[in-house]
Amino acid sequence: MLDSIDKKDTKIIEYLKEHGRDKISDISNALQMPRATIFERMERLKKEGFIRKYTVDLDYEKLGYSVLAYILIQYDSKSKTDQRTLCANLAKLDNVISASIITGDWDIIILTAQKTMKDLSTFVLEKLRTMDGVEKSLTIPLFERIL
Repeated sequence: MLDSIDKKDTKIIEYLKEHGRDKISDISNALQMPRATIFERMERLKKEGFIRKYTVDLDYEKLGYSVLAYILIQYDSKSKTDQRTLCANLAKLDNVISASIITGDWDIIILTAQKTMKDLSTFVLEKLRTMDGVEKSLTIPLFERIL
C-alpha cells in the first residue's frame, strides 16, 4: 500500500500535519497544485486509510491540565481481559491522551493530562491500578512537552 504514495501525496500529508484546518484552496495555493488534485488526493488518502482523522494539538496547560505524565504498564497475563482490550479501556479513561501497546519490560504506555499532582495520584491509585489486567505501573511526569 505504501507504493501508492508519491511526492505529491507526501507534500499534502506534510502540509496537513501543520495546517489540517486549511481550506482546499489554501492548500492548493501553498503547494501550487490544482484544487481538484488536492481534493481528489485527500479523499483517496482518507479512503485508503493513510489519513485516519484530522485532529488538534491542544495546549493542555492553557486548558488547566498542567500535569502531563507517561505511565508505563505491565500487563497481568493471568487477568480475565486481554492486552488489546486493556489498552482500549485505558484509552477511554478521562484525560488519557493516547494509549499504545509496546514491547520490552513494559506492555502498554499511556499519556495522561491532569490538573494537579493530586489528580494524577488519584488517577493512578484509584483508576489505573484497580483495573483488571494491570499488574504494575511506572509514572513519569513530564517537565515540558515539545511535540
